[in-house]
Amino acid sequence: MKCTMCGTASGCDGCPIAGDFYLPATLASLAAGEKATVRRLAAAKGGDLRKLLALGLLPGVELEVERRWPAMVVRMGFATVALDAQLAEGVIVSRAA
Repeated sequence: MKCTMCGTASGCDGCPIAGDFYLPATLASLAAGEKATVRRLAAAKGGDLRKLLALGLLPGVELEVERRWPAMVVRMGFATVALDAQLAEGVIVSRAA
């Protein structure tokens, strides 16, 4: 059986494609309890980007959604932050496998 990503024979442990392959989603699309990794920030306004950076939402940060309403509450390590819907839309993540 071949790897569906790179085409090598079975036992593809170090796939150069699948190791970094992800389907992008926004933080706002995650459900409560889901874990994800921040891939990039796509905030429309410079002020929103500065807010996200100040909150610690940087590429590579692993997070977990604690709740979605009335605000998106996200836990990142020992920090917990709340984001409104507009800010959550500006965070591109990949869901944890």
